[in-house]
Amino acid sequence: MSTARKLLAGAAWVYGSQLVTVLAQFAYAASTSRSVSPSGFGAYTVALSVTGLVSLLATGGLGQTVSRMTELDRSRLRSLVSYGLVLGFAGALVLFLTAPLWSVIWGVEESIAPMRLLAVGNAFSPLLGLSTGLMARRGKFRQLALITVCSNLIGMAVGAYAVSIWQSASSLVVSALLAQFLILISTVLASEGGLLGIGSLRHGRDDIGYSGKLVFGSLFSYLTGNIVKLSMARSLDLGVLGHWNRAEVITTIPLQQVQAALTRAVYPEFRHDLKDSSRTRIVWTDMLVMVAWIALCLSTCMAVLLPPFVPLIFGPGWEFAASLIAPLAVAGGLQIVSILLTSAMEALGKFRWIWSTDLILILIQICSATLMVVYKNVWVAIVALILTNVIRHGWQVWLAGRHGYVDSLRLLRQYVVATIFSLTLALVLWASLHLVLCDATAPGPWVAASLLTGGFLSMCWLFRRRLPFFVLAHKYGLVSGS
Repeated sequence: MSTARKLLAGAAWVYGSQLVTVLAQFAYAASTSRSVSPSGFGAYTVALSVTGLVSLLATGGLGQTVSRMTELDRSRLRSLVSYGLVLGFAGALVLFLTAPLWSVIWGVEESIAPMRLLAVGNAFSPLLGLSTGLMARRGKFRQLALITVCSNLIGMAVGAYAVSIWQSASSLVVSALLAQFLILISTVLASEGGLLGIGSLRHGRDDIGYSGKLVFGSLFSYLTGNIVKLSMARSLDLGVLGHWNRAEVITTIPLQQVQAALTRAVYPEFRHDLKDSSRTRIVWTDMLVMVAWIALCLSTCMAVLLPPFVPLIFGPGWEFAASLIAPLAVAGGLQIVSILLTSAMEALGKFRWIWSTDLILILIQICSATLMVVYKNVWVAIVALILTNVIRHGWQVWLAGRHGYVDSLRLLRQYVVATIFSLTLALVLWASLHLVLCDATAPGPWVAASLLTGGFLSMCWLFRRRLPFFVLAHKYGLVSGS
């Protein structure tokens, strides 16, 4: 099997498990959205944002560190176990003790309880990242996928029951916390003894050094993603943050699952470019083009098709969340492509490139947060989110192109083609959807919508050999030439 097919199979297993999780999460979201108020989800969002910072600092990028190892030495792995346990428990303790302070900073007192519950899971976050990263490094995508999906399903089932009883922001933590512990236990047991034990930190000095650089970059990434969200919590009603959270559940989170599946499968392969980067100009460019086609088509379809179904999924009272879905879906699609290139740079140790990008983005976030305070309008955050992904990717494409890692001009031309195609697809779906919504009981609109969508897809199939995505997929042996 070719490397490309192995990567596709790995990504397919990882995303297949996450797709099952996402579908189950829709049912979980439908249940919890009827039990907890928008303010409750707002407090939960704040707790997640604060925990995200501590988790990033405590996790130390151990998953990425083990993924890029050229050789898996047991003494190095156990050294990272020791390092992860120290980081995790220190971070959990800090989070538990400082929860009241964070609630004051964000202006949301209701976030203290869920924050402290999340601190428990934070203690084991580094070890979880290490164990899942090790399975990906060894290519055990199928086993990892099955562990992940089973753990998530059990977590959501128990979590939904907990929410139905307590109906609070704290009860929303149960699902993620239980799933995390189940994945951790299963992946450590599946590590072939590599993670069962602790070792001296001196055996992993180089790995810990790389991990430290990831932590520094993670701090910048956190600021990029949360400065505006902090401004939202301080400037707008807490319920707005709750609507934002619900919109993210059916847009950003599924797209992040695609991003995680691709990155987890591809990241270990970047280790081959550490000593020889001769292949990157062609391979990285092709990789970004193919991912852009997937991400843009998927995100535009979500932007068109999901808003009308929000009342069905979440129940009444979530109309504002529906209005946020389209821009959040677009931003999520852009983020997939953007983060993939960032991950490639990270694996090669190009931290100065990443840090320069983050500094630019932090300045944008500060300006956007200021505008949020002045105008008190959630659409400032939407514009900032989309702008962040466009500028991040544009700057990093320029850096990578300047140093010969990508063919910038060919990449930009292909992005234009992918954008035009995805917008055309979105227009066809929008027209078909509105034909049906005009009169869903009459057969005529359904026939017209079917002919329109079917005709477009048939044209795509007939001319597939001219589509860049198909050409590249055939080049790397992902599809046959027929």
